[in-house]
Amino acid sequence: MRPAHHPSEAVLAAYASGALPDGPSLAVSAHLQACAHCRGAVRLFEAVGGDGLEALEPAGMKADALTQALARIEQPNPPEPPVLLHPGPDGLTLPRALAVRSIGVRRVVAPGFWIAPVPSRSPDGWRTYLLRAPSGTAVPRHGHNGAEYTVILRGAFVDGDIHYAAGDFVERDEGEDHQPQAEGPTPCICLITGQGGLRARGVLRLLQPLLGV
Repeated sequence: MRPAHHPSEAVLAAYASGALPDGPSLAVSAHLQACAHCRGAVRLFEAVGGDGLEALEPAGMKADALTQALARIEQPNPPEPPVLLHPGPDGLTLPRALAVRSIGVRRVVAPGFWIAPVPSRSPDGWRTYLLRAPSGTAVPRHGHNGAEYTVILRGAFVDGDIHYAAGDFVERDEGEDHQPQAEGPTPCICLITGQGGLRARGVLRLLQPLLGV
């Protein structure tokens, strides 16, 4: 089933240009694996960027530049190490971009409800993690200190009057308050990345240092 909610054009353009931080780039990659529509948009942005490069004035080259390039081409490439794909929770097949990443120890909030950090490859103020919530469970109401992107990997949740299902990409802006609730026949598993952490309240505020969100 085709996802119904997608990254904004600004986010896709930033992804295509390589300008997104690690966490958001990982979230977009996970969505792209499920969304042919957005893969096409990224290819378009990449093509536009390539046209811009072709329009630049050619730069001068050293006299031995061609010789050095040919020498590199003739050198054999070292064999690539095998890629280890990590299994997902509950038998879930993770998107490839996430399956090659390390996932931290689960931090349990309640029975069946946990958070597992995904360490960043370039610490930049974004916190990325997997969240599993049993159907019918609501995440405590919270806000954000910066943007937050969520990709649903399995299951579904409702946020306000909007329903999100597997493959959907959800963007939240700084200052937005909300309380998503998992729904459907299976637990909801999401990949979430947020800038600057949550603006927590109540019990979540007490747990925030432990959960790392």
